[in-house]
Amino acid sequence: MKKLILTLFIFGFVVQLSGQEIELFGHYSGSNYNKYQNNLGYGLGYYHITKSTNKIGFIFQHSFYDKEYSEIYPSSEDGISTYIKEIIPKNQRIAFKINYAFNVVKHLKSSLFIGPEIGINYFFINEQVTRFENKLIGAANYQSEYSVNNKFSFGFLMEFELKEIITERMSVSSSIHPEFIYYEKIGMTGGHAPTFIGCLNFNFGIKYKLKKD
Repeated sequence: MKKLILTLFIFGFVVQLSGQEIELFGHYSGSNYNKYQNNLGYGLGYYHITKSTNKIGFIFQHSFYDKEYSEIYPSSEDGISTYIKEIIPKNQRIAFKINYAFNVVKHLKSSLFIGPEIGINYFFINEQVTRFENKLIGAANYQSEYSVNNKFSFGFLMEFELKEIITERMSVSSSIHPEFIYYEKIGMTGGHAPTFIGCLNFNFGIKYKLKKD
């Protein structure tokens, strides 16, 4: 499934290079996992618009999370001690997504799209960790650095597009993208990692049509 999505992404981008629309967007994303709770980023989109004015999208998204957070949990050794981790992250997420959006509200100057979206995600963890035991430093100060790759996501999008801004070919859009990411296998959630991560993405973009309607 993961290789298939990446293959479709690359194939669609190359084959449809003569298609109609490209986008540059900024985004904010919130999640239920402390390593990626509130992150900012940017993305690039390529869209092929069908004869019915629906569209197929190929998306690259890159986001960053660098806000300090803490973890509190009991010791697995004696069941009495309490560990506290104070963490300074410089975490990143890269996502490749494919979506199909139905044009459900059509006007000359605006459109509303909804549709499904799938993707493959790559997480890069780089955290400075200070661990305390019962309010005393118990396990020193260390760097945690690793990656979590090829994580499948599924969700949907709702997008509002306002057309012909400044020029006939330029438009602006705002969209919301709820999604679930399959992060760890059930029963293998070491380090308190969840099986699924729920994310809510908000994008604001500028689009440009490569050819006229």
